[in-house]
Amino acid sequence: MSYTEKALKGFTIVFVINVIAAFLGYLIRVVLARNLTVAEYGLFFSVFTLVSFLGVFIGFGTGDSLVKFIPEFLVKKNYGRIKNAVIIVFLLTVATIFAFGAALLAFSGFFAKYYFKNPLAAPVLLLFIIIMFVSNLKSILRWVFQAFQDMKLYSLMYLLENSFLLALLIGFFAFKKDVFAASYAYIAAYLLVLIIFLPAVLKLIGFFRHKTLLKKELSQKLLRFGIPLMISSIGGIIIVYTDTLVLTFFRSMEEVGIYNVVVPTAMILQFFATSIATVIFPMVAELWAKKKQDYLGSGLKMIYTYSFMIMIPAVFIAFSFSKTILRLMFGENYIGGAVTMQILLVGIIFLGLHSITSTILNGIGKPVISTRILLEGALINLALNLLLIPFLGMIGAAITSLIAYAYVAVRCIFKLRHFIHVEIPWIGWLKTILAGMLMLGLIFFLKGIIFLNVYIEGIICAAAGGLFYIVLVFVLRIVDLKEVKELVRYITAR
Repeated sequence: MSYTEKALKGFTIVFVINVIAAFLGYLIRVVLARNLTVAEYGLFFSVFTLVSFLGVFIGFGTGDSLVKFIPEFLVKKNYGRIKNAVIIVFLLTVATIFAFGAALLAFSGFFAKYYFKNPLAAPVLLLFIIIMFVSNLKSILRWVFQAFQDMKLYSLMYLLENSFLLALLIGFFAFKKDVFAASYAYIAAYLLVLIIFLPAVLKLIGFFRHKTLLKKELSQKLLRFGIPLMISSIGGIIIVYTDTLVLTFFRSMEEVGIYNVVVPTAMILQFFATSIATVIFPMVAELWAKKKQDYLGSGLKMIYTYSFMIMIPAVFIAFSFSKTILRLMFGENYIGGAVTMQILLVGIIFLGLHSITSTILNGIGKPVISTRILLEGALINLALNLLLIPFLGMIGAAITSLIAYAYVAVRCIFKLRHFIHVEIPWIGWLKTILAGMLMLGLIFFLKGIIFLNVYIEGIICAAAGGLFYIVLVFVLRIVDLKEVKELVRYITAR
């Protein structure tokens, strides 16, 4: 199987399953928002954000090291090192979870009184310590599946996790509608996934076939690669989560709640770029180890072209119906976030490009570069959040995110070209934006002359705009029909 065919098949599996899983993940937010008050919803995700922010230090980034080094160990047939690497990551993960869990336990009262300004935050924070423990153990399994390029199991974990969580939330809320019921549902769902997929991971790494030999050299190897990625993740976490952290301190829980339905609504469009990044990370590492840079250069232009081409219409359609989407999914209490959502949707385009490019940099062994750029973006994000959020609230948070996403995306693209000869499709991107703007114009025109039920109107306008965009893609020669047929052949080939 060629690398092109391998990549396309892997992406197709991940993308299709992720579409379903992302939709279920979005329904999870809907169920939470519909069963909790806006303030309770804001509290739940304020605590969630704080724990997620601290969770970036768990394992010192060695989870991503597995995705980098397991493919190399497979190429060199060092199967025993695979098992030992996973054990080292497990031990580091457990140790750091206990350290941070103890710290959160000790300061839970302080956070509840002075940061969250809500006495319910203390017991919710304690439950989230358990969630952090189970969630991070579950993440190790996903890293192993990704490293072995078993994209079916990798994606299936995400799908089952969201399926269990949605079902359990509905069940628990039937008895009691509060943040504690939501927390119990998360713990139960993560435990179920961990139990189901653990045997497959033990089999993959040859847990019962190879000796356990934990060497200092292997630990250092994992840490040397993982720590820069951890620092890089700090930058990413700051960009993604600082908005909520700063909003929690300066604004009301109601505004935090609205912002935390807007962000996932915009972020659901990021799953396309995330699916690509998931597939290409271990593949890039393998190609780089085999010194096949020519494959990387030729493949990246295609990835950039098609990823941008698919993201643009999705973003623009969501932009057109932001208020309708929020009203339909979450209710009237949340439509005040429509403008904030539109700003974030523009940022998603840049975030998608950054996800792909930074993954390639990490895959070729240059995590320090992507780390530095992300930290620069994080500092910009933090400074602008502190400046804008006290006055503009969630709109200031969205503007800040857009600026930070644009900065890290452009910087990473220019840095990547120092290591891989890749032609950036600037002209194709400009044509794609033009096609998207024309599609957007048609949608707004149709909205002005069609007077039906708002949801029927939305379906008609979005469908007409989408068909118009597809025509423009070929008219403007962003792609050609022969190339599309070839890609379809790769995906459907047995």
